[in-house]
Amino acid sequence: MARYTGSRTKLSRRIGRNLFLKGARSFSPKDEFSKNPYKFPKSGVGRARPSKVSQYGKQLLEKQAIRFTYGLMEKQLMIVFKKAFKKAGDTGKNALTTLERRLDNTVYRGGMANSRAQARQLVTHGQFFINGKKATIPSMMVEAGDEITIKPTKANSPFWQNFTLQVPGKIPSWIDNSKKNTIKVISLPLDEDLPQDFKIASVVELYSRVVG
Repeated sequence: MARYTGSRTKLSRRIGRNLFLKGARSFSPKDEFSKNPYKFPKSGVGRARPSKVSQYGKQLLEKQAIRFTYGLMEKQLMIVFKKAFKKAGDTGKNALTTLERRLDNTVYRGGMANSRAQARQLVTHGQFFINGKKATIPSMMVEAGDEITIKPTKANSPFWQNFTLQVPGKIPSWIDNSKKNTIKVISLPLDEDLPQDFKIASVVELYSRVVG
């Protein structure tokens, strides 16, 4: 499946806020978005006047923010929301819980990668076991009680010997990473652990026209 390979800074500018897609660099003074967050030139030749965004346009931007953050294709996000609508309870929370339970996101949240993109690459390259079995599918859903470990034959590789977590962030309460080279899934993500920076209700309203 094709993946976006262009500038991640452009994705943040398109949304209008820093999505922190570049790992440690996104939190440093050298981050391109922090230095110039404008989608259009601030002045001079080529400057375009930003058009007023409709309510529908705002919903589309919020959907894209979620898609870019988790590194999904449009079809993948559509499937997540289709399933969320079919479950009992809050659709937005259902969707975010599913996204948080992805293996690549769990690796990132557990402090074994500096970005979701890096976590996805590590998973695809067979760096992890789940409950002693090789796992290479980034979208795989983790369950309460699962143990994610670095593949024994990879643990002494230069990458893991030199790996340093360079991004700030609190380990969520549903994850325990106190054991070396291991992420323990204690429970499913709790409400307070779900991302608060998305206007999820807008995205639910957007998808309700299509899949609700």
